Amino acid sequence: MCFYNNVKSDLYKLCHSPLLLIHFIVPVIGIILFVWYYSFSPWNEITKVSAYIQILSVVFPVLIGIITSILAESEQKAGGFQMLLSTATPKYVPHITKLLWLIFFGLCASLFALVGFGIGFSLLGYTKFQLSFYIKTALLLSVSTIPLYLLHYIISFIAGKGYSLGLGIIGSLLSALLLTGLGDGIWTFLPWGICARFSELLLISNLRNIDFLQFDGMIQGIIFIFIFTFLFLMTLLLFTYKWEGRKLED
Repeated sequence: MCFYNNVKSDLYKLCHSPLLLIHFIVPVIGIILFVWYYSFSPWNEITKVSAYIQILSVVFPVLIGIITSILAESEQKAGGFQMLLSTATPKYVPHITKLLWLIFFGLCASLFALVGFGIGFSLLGYTKFQLSFYIKTALLLSVSTIPLYLLHYIISFIAGKGYSLGLGIIGSLLSALLLTGLGDGIWTFLPWGICARFSELLLISNLRNIDFLQFDGMIQGIIFIFIFTFLFLMTLLLFTYKWEGRKLED
C-alpha cells in the first residue's frame, strides 16, 4: 500500500512539473525538424532513417541528465529533500517510484519520437520500414537506457545538476564515438555504447532480414545491461540509507 501511495503521489507531482512537458515537446520538435528536412534532403531512405535513430540514441544520455537534474532540483527546492528524508516508508521506496515513472515517461517519449517520425516519414512516400520497426526500436532504446537513468539519478541527488549534465554531455559524445570504428570490441562494456549500437544493429537486422541476436556482441551487450542495472540499483539502495541530503549549493 505504501508503494502504491508513492506511485500515485509521484505521478501527481511529475504531471505538475516541467518533466511531462519536456517528454512531449522534445519528440515533437525532433519529428517536425527531421520530417521537414527529409522532405527535400537528397539522402536515400535508409540513410535518413539511420541518421534519425543514431541522433536519437546519441541525444538520449544528455536528455536523461537534464531530466534527472530537474527532478533532483525540484525535490531540493521543496524543503531541502525533506519529503524523501522524512518518509514513513523505507527510504528507497520514493526513489524507486520516481525512477519508474521517469523510465516510463522515457519509454512513452521514445515511442512518440519514433512512431511519430515513422508516420510523418511515410507521408513523404517512404515505406521501406514498417511501423513495427519503429516500435521495436523505441522499446530497445528504452530498455538499453535503464542503467543510464539509474546512474544519472544517483549523481543528480549526490553531486547536483552540474555533474549530471556534464556526464550527460560526455555520455552523448561517447555514444557518437562508439558508433564508429573506435567502438568496435569495447561498446558492450559501456552503457552509452550499448544504447547507440543496439539501435543501429536493429536497423541492419531489419534490412538484411536476419536475427538481431546473431550480431557480434549482442548477447554480451544484453548481459551487461543486466549487470549495469543490478550494480547501479544496488548502489541506489545503499545510497538511500546513507544519504542525508546535500547543501543548496551545487
